[in-house]
Amino acid sequence: MITIGICDDEKAYRDHLRKICGSYLDAQKQEFHFVEFTSGEEVLAYQGDKIHLLFLDIEMPGMDGLEVMKKVRSNELIWRIVFVTSHKELKWETIDLKTLAFMEKPIERIGVETCVKTVLRENKENIDISLKTVDGDYYLKLDQILFIQAQGNYVSVYSKKDEITGYDSIKILEAQVKGTTMLRTHKSYLANLQYVEKMSGVVLRMTNGYSVPVGRKYYQSVKEAYFSFIKKITIDRNK
Repeated sequence: MITIGICDDEKAYRDHLRKICGSYLDAQKQEFHFVEFTSGEEVLAYQGDKIHLLFLDIEMPGMDGLEVMKKVRSNELIWRIVFVTSHKELKWETIDLKTLAFMEKPIERIGVETCVKTVLRENKENIDISLKTVDGDYYLKLDQILFIQAQGNYVSVYSKKDEITGYDSIKILEAQVKGTTMLRTHKSYLANLQYVEKMSGVVLRMTNGYSVPVGRKYYQSVKEAYFSFIKKITIDRNK
């Protein structure tokens, strides 16, 4: 089930987006439902199911869309955002890990369908990672993990909420995340590029304040992967 959120103070735009999204998702035989908002304040007050894609108008009475983005960066209920506005000069202010695209009004069908298609693909890529723990198998979504550290005969998985101790080897976990945004940076570390704030020399500064080392053997591949990821979320998503 995919949840599409639409935040716009004008009903005509909300109806237009519903029609395009609904038609596309029906054609893909994808189950979905909509959540509508008329203000940024309503988005922040939302406590329902995870919203996989939020179409967010920038210009609204009260709190505007850019303010909403700043406040939902750590909100797990909002996964991806498409900004909608009449002012293209605001485009580069919207760039964020959650930002999927920037669309100018009037909204075109092909742009909306491309955004929905991308969210469906990224949601599919957000795989479950299994970890053997003393209490049995523990599962986390890829986008919940910041980094993994091997420590002797066990591993520590640092998620967005806490630290989980497991008994799989780091090689087993590396095999699970092959081809994703999680990659080996050191003989004892795996790091998720989604949560790298900055690459500084041979260290990755993570969004939770931790530093993950980059081993000499992995430096070039990590550097290439990091800058490729940055390009993807800042340029390729906004073409």
